[in-house]
Amino acid sequence: VALFPQQFNDQSEQLGGKGGLLTHQTLDLVRRQLVSLEEEEVLIQCDKHGGRNHYAPALQHAFPEFLMEVRKEGRAESIYRWGSENRRREIRFTAKGDAFLPAALASMAAKYLRELAMQAFNAYWCERLPDLQPTAGYPADARRFKEEIAQLQAAENIPDSTLWRNR
Repeated sequence: VALFPQQFNDQSEQLGGKGGLLTHQTLDLVRRQLVSLEEEEVLIQCDKHGGRNHYAPALQHAFPEFLMEVRKEGRAESIYRWGSENRRREIRFTAKGDAFLPAALASMAAKYLRELAMQAFNAYWCERLPDLQPTAGYPADARRFKEEIAQLQAAENIPDSTLWRNR
């Protein structure tokens, strides 16, 4: 799921921070994908969200029709199960979860989408400011870039919340 700065900022504030937003978005995606797997057992492998260890309340909210079974909650891994006996779902939030292929592939896809978005972002600003050096968007360079586009951004009446994450 691609989230742009305004969506990220709004949801991060509404959900109590980046960790809450990641959990909400992840479980929304999981819920939508499970619809097509009605009669199958499923294992969902995730990376941890900002050091969080307890996901049961968010899972219970996302899947209110089932009682969440907490199998394990800890620093290294948190595991939960739900569903009927013939249709069990298990989700694991694991530290360094991108060591598992599904999470690694999701991470690669997200990084690729980010790079494509940054290309479009840079193209927009560099077309308007020909001497502007593109940015990869990481903190130190993003500050430089933000300062260099500030005048044009103000002239085009583009609010910071459209371009920059708050967290």
